[in-house]
Formats: sequence, C-alpha cells, structure tokens
Amino acid sequence: MEKNKIDFESQLSRLDVIVKTMESKTLPLDESLALFDEGIAIIKQLEVSLNDAEKKITEILSSDKVTSKKQ
Repeated sequence: MEKNKIDFESQLSRLDVIVKTMESKTLPLDESLALFDEGIAIIKQLEVSLNDAEKKITEILSSDKVTSKKQ
C-alpha cells in the first residue's frame, strides 16, 4: 500500500509540474501536445487509483457495519 501512496503522490506532483509549465511558458506546439498527452495519461491513472481507494473504503465501512451489528 505504501508503494501506491508514493506512486499516487509522485503522479500528482508530476501533473502539477505539467500544469504549471503549460500555464507559465509559451511552448512549441509539439511540446505542448506531448505534455498534454502525458497529463491526460496521468489523470486516467489517478482516477483508477481513486476509484480503487473508494472501493476499499466502501468495503471497510460495509464490514464495520456488519461487525457492529453482531456486537
């Protein structure tokens, strides 16, 4: 799980760098497109990670409710 956190954080940091670079510089079209493409790929990976985390939270809450009813 620690590896996932590092991957998520590093992907988020890279996305931040991409956004700031694109906002603050006039880049050649090819470079802008490459950064945009990389950013979209990172966003998709982050969405998968967030969806996985949401599923885990739902599972934990569901199992906690089951445990609470038994007590």
